[in-house]
Amino acid sequence: MPIQTLISSIGLVLLMELGDKTMLTTICLSAQYRRPGLVLLSTMIALATSSIIAVAVGFVLSTTLPIEIITYVSGILFISLGIFTFVKAKSEVPDSCDNPGTLFGMFSLVLFSELGDKSQITILALAAQSSFAIMVFIGSIIAFLIVNSIGAIAGDRVSAHIPLKTVKRVVGLIFILFGLFVVLGFL
Repeated sequence: MPIQTLISSIGLVLLMELGDKTMLTTICLSAQYRRPGLVLLSTMIALATSSIIAVAVGFVLSTTLPIEIITYVSGILFISLGIFTFVKAKSEVPDSCDNPGTLFGMFSLVLFSELGDKSQITILALAAQSSFAIMVFIGSIIAFLIVNSIGAIAGDRVSAHIPLKTVKRVVGLIFILFGLFVVLGFL
């Protein structure tokens, strides 16, 4: 049964994350920073952290911390990053990912956007229903890696064909819209 748990975790998380805000965030970050490997690394660390929380203490979080607070923090992070990116759109020089603050920013953006997200809730439910929680975790990480690898490569490829000013403006607007949609409860 562990292999069945692994396969169902991969399938469910993969289907949920295709085109989800995390994949789109990875595309945008990769287009903005033009460092898909570092974007993927920070995204995967955030998603692994989110998955560990879902498997290990997701239930405790859901009973002690209102989902509304997590949702608003996530929305405000998207809006803030969107405004910051839009304002910095004048530059044709790619932003640097070498700054630890930038890596932490990418990590925290993805982590907060995943807390309470449908994929985290699914991981929590799968872990609660299975006696193979580690397989749920491994399956979710495999699915996240597939989806976000596609996103990082797509973002890098898009940015190679579009002027950086345009990429930054579009990324800024997307993040602002994501933030508004999250705060308003549409995502």
